[in-house]
Amino acid sequence: MSHENRHAYVPAFDGLRGVAILPVLLLHVGASVLPNGPLLGELTRGWYGVDLFFVLSGFLITWILQGEIAATGTIDLKRFYSRRFLRLGPAYLSMLTAVLVGALLLNRPELRAIPRILPALLTYTYNYQIAVGGTHFDIIVVLWSLCVEEQFYLLWPTMLRWLGVKRALPFCLIAILTLTAYRIGLYSWLNWGHLTAPTPDSSLWIYFATDTRIGVILLGCAAALSLRHRRARLVWRRMRESRWIPEAFVVLTGLCVAFVTGGTPSSASWRSATFGYTLEACATAALISAVFIQPSSIAARALSWRPLTGLGRISYGVYLFHAPIAWLALRFITPETLTRMRSILVDMAHGAFVPPSSASGYLQSPAMMNPTVMRFAIVSAIVLIASSIVAGLHFRYVERRFLAMRPATSACRGGLGSHRHPGQACLSGSKP
Repeated sequence: MSHENRHAYVPAFDGLRGVAILPVLLLHVGASVLPNGPLLGELTRGWYGVDLFFVLSGFLITWILQGEIAATGTIDLKRFYSRRFLRLGPAYLSMLTAVLVGALLLNRPELRAIPRILPALLTYTYNYQIAVGGTHFDIIVVLWSLCVEEQFYLLWPTMLRWLGVKRALPFCLIAILTLTAYRIGLYSWLNWGHLTAPTPDSSLWIYFATDTRIGVILLGCAAALSLRHRRARLVWRRMRESRWIPEAFVVLTGLCVAFVTGGTPSSASWRSATFGYTLEACATAALISAVFIQPSSIAARALSWRPLTGLGRISYGVYLFHAPIAWLALRFITPETLTRMRSILVDMAHGAFVPPSSASGYLQSPAMMNPTVMRFAIVSAIVLIASSIVAGLHFRYVERRFLAMRPATSACRGGLGSHRHPGQACLSGSKP
């Protein structure tokens, strides 16, 4: 493949994907195991990982598409949609097939709901079926975010081609502000008289519906567009020359996320459901851009840690497969199983001539004495390892075959296809 058709690899972005998938996985396991309490309360903040995926997706798709516009003057929609399907479709269909087979073998009553959810799954509108409180499988609820992404893919390339790169940034900013105002108004209307205690119905709609969540993806789009915008590029160039900007944005993002994910319910409290999604996505977009333009910064190097990037490269598969794997693990790792395991460990410790006081002291520690926490820890480890193995094997033996079929994209000089780092090439003033 020629230089012009190749996208430069930014390892820190895979690191961000690895960071994003971990809290999501822990949240879903914890919600199935842990009772209400401080630990579960902290884990519920993990929904932010999905928003991190959203912002990064908007950034990358927009950067690639505007590079294609710069190189060819337009966007080949047929090629774009074929590439998206070949990238996302195989794992999506594999996961649905695995769940269907599992329902046939282990949980036949669930099959009665398939005719009511299949149309939404095939049309990528499943998120709205959840938002209105319709029929859904808990085991595949993670597909809601993929539906939001697919709806974004359906509209954004055509809009970007029609608007052009110069007009796209003002459009994004206006759309983000308008959608934020709309979400605030919708939340206030649905929860008038009890603004700090949202109803379950309003929480479902505001968290899962595309009209209340698409602004997060658009913030990633705006960040990518700003890196090429004549006026905004000057600001980014000054930031690139500042040594600690990426690290400062790491701290800023952490503070914003800590604030926004607070409250009850965390994913749709008054903080997040009004201005919070916009606030944390804005900080995330700034962090992504800063890491992009300063690939040698401490933050970028930390995110390029090999285990993290390895997890990030298969994060899409891990995201899809971890819920069914968690369901299976929870069926076999029961409280009774843990009690038997603890007895075996005690016997093994005594058989290995471990001093009784040491063995009993460890096995009676708070974590070991609390079977619920112990179950959460064991199942989380199993799910992370098993879903990583399944996702890795699926990517290697299934997805890569489809990726080889994808038509090549056109990349602009100074863009993601450049031999130089794309962020530095863009900000250096080189013309695309």
